[in-house]
Amino acid sequence: MESSHKMSPHFQKWSAGNLVCKALYSSLLILHFSLFLFSCQEAEEADEYDRWQSRCEAYIDSIARVAQANADGKWKTIRSFTLAEKDVNGSAASWDTDDFVYCHVEKAGSGTERPFFTDSVRYNYRGRLMPTPAHPEGYVFDQSYKGTMDPDFNIPSMSEVGSLTNGVCSAIQQMHVGDIWRIYVPAALGYGSSDRKSSGIPAYSALIFDMNLVEIIHP
Repeated sequence: MESSHKMSPHFQKWSAGNLVCKALYSSLLILHFSLFLFSCQEAEEADEYDRWQSRCEAYIDSIARVAQANADGKWKTIRSFTLAEKDVNGSAASWDTDDFVYCHVEKAGSGTERPFFTDSVRYNYRGRLMPTPAHPEGYVFDQSYKGTMDPDFNIPSMSEVGSLTNGVCSAIQQMHVGDIWRIYVPAALGYGSSDRKSSGIPAYSALIFDMNLVEIIHP
């Protein structure tokens, strides 16, 4: 039997209006939640790099102390290749912590030759920022291999030594074929005040490179 009851026009209008209000309320909730997530993400990113310059400087200072103590005998403190041993007056020059790169020899290679500034090199590498709570091992901003470094299987990159950043260029000229080093580079010998956030490298970043020298190519 069909019902003879009909919904009143006023009730129909109220129902339609109620549905519109509910839909609008839901949309506002979604928008509010999205803005909340976005603001949390922005705050997290801001915290990640809060006082970044001073933190990076303190980090390099701590690495320098460990390198200079050289408790395991595997540290090398290497002056920037652009700095002379003596000043213009012939006196011994004085340097700051950020005039050096600090290198830990993870594995010594069997090579006896070192590359010159004018050479090209083939090498495996991974570049990271200093450790943070969000990235305890340091954010990886560039690499030539995935997973664990394995020189027998990794496909190396190739560069002219002189095209590398000052810090890496200084270190790699002291490496031998087969060496695997962890290189700590102060901002002054990396990208300095240049903000490369599009590449994942904020201004004044201390850099960490795991480097394996594979081959030296003379011009």
